[in-house]
Amino acid sequence: MPVLPVNDVLCGLLVYAYVFAVIVLIEKLWKGDQAVGRKILHMSMGNIVFLLWLLTSPWTAFVIAGSFVVFTFLVTHRMQQRYRAALGRPPGATLLSRGYRAVIGKLSKVSVSGAGNEFGLVYYCVAFLALAFIFYDRPVFVAVGLLPLAYGDGMGAIVGRRYGAHPFRLIDKKTVEGSVAVFGASAIAVLAGLLFYGMPPAAAIGMALAIGAVSALVEAAAPYGLDNLAIPAIAVLAFLLLGGMP
Repeated sequence: MPVLPVNDVLCGLLVYAYVFAVIVLIEKLWKGDQAVGRKILHMSMGNIVFLLWLLTSPWTAFVIAGSFVVFTFLVTHRMQQRYRAALGRPPGATLLSRGYRAVIGKLSKVSVSGAGNEFGLVYYCVAFLALAFIFYDRPVFVAVGLLPLAYGDGMGAIVGRRYGAHPFRLIDKKTVEGSVAVFGASAIAVLAGLLFYGMPPAAAIGMALAIGAVSALVEAAAPYGLDNLAIPAIAVLAFLLLGGMP
C-alpha cells in the first residue's frame, strides 16, 4: 500500500490548519461589515500558495483543493436552505439538529454576506483546484493565478464599495477606484509570489505589473461572479505568453 510522502501530509495539515485559523479569527475578531469580512477571508485564502512548494503529488493537490470545493458548495445559501428545511421536519428538535443549525448559521457568515455571487467562493476553489492539480510541481503558476484573484479582486471590491466615486460599466458596474485597487493589489501580491518562488527582482517587477494590469482588465470585463474563474486563467495565460519561469 503506497504511503503519502511526509511533505504532502505536512502540506495538507498546514493548509487545513491555516484555513481553520483564518475562519475562526475572522469570526471572533471581525465585527464590522460582513461583506468586508468576507473579502478579508477571500484575500487571506490566497496565502495558501506559499505552502504549495511542499507538494510532490498532483493527487494530494486534488484532495486538498477538492475538499474546499465541496465545503464551499455545501455552505452556499441554497444548500443551507435545504439543510434547514430538512432539519425542520420531525425529529428536528434533537440536540444534534440544534447543534447543526448553529454550525450552519456560523458558516453562512463565510459563504453569504450580501457581497458577491453566491457561488463566488465555489468558483474561487475550483480555480485553486485546477491550478494546484495542473501545476503541483510548479507552484509559482498557482501563485500567479491565485494571488491576483485573492488580493486584487478582494481589495478592488473593498475599495470600490467604500470609495468608488467614478463608476463605469463594461458588463457589470465597476468603479475607477476599484479597478486601480485591483491593479495595485494584484501587482504587489504577484510580486511577492514571484520573489518567493525565485524570480529575479528586476524581472519579477515587470511581470507583476503586467499581471496586475491584465487582472484589472479581466476583473472589469468579466461577467458577475465569473471573474473568480477568469482572473486566474487569464493571469496564468499571460504569465506563460510573457515567458514565465522555466
